[in-house]
Amino acid sequence: MAERRARNWRWGLLTLLFLGVALASVLTSSGQGEYTALTAAGVLIGFGGAAYCTVKGLKGFRWLPR
Repeated sequence: MAERRARNWRWGLLTLLFLGVALASVLTSSGQGEYTALTAAGVLIGFGGAAYCTVKGLKGFRWLPR
């Protein structure tokens, strides 16, 4: 029998966390009516972190070519 590997949900949860940061920044800036440096940084950090976690999570799957 093949060894069953436990699924690693960490990268998916981190991706959702970073997308939540980006969403909170967009909603905050929308409520204020203008972008500030803090909301712009939140959007950049949120989308950048989500992209990084997505790539790292996809590399963990064995069925993807490397």
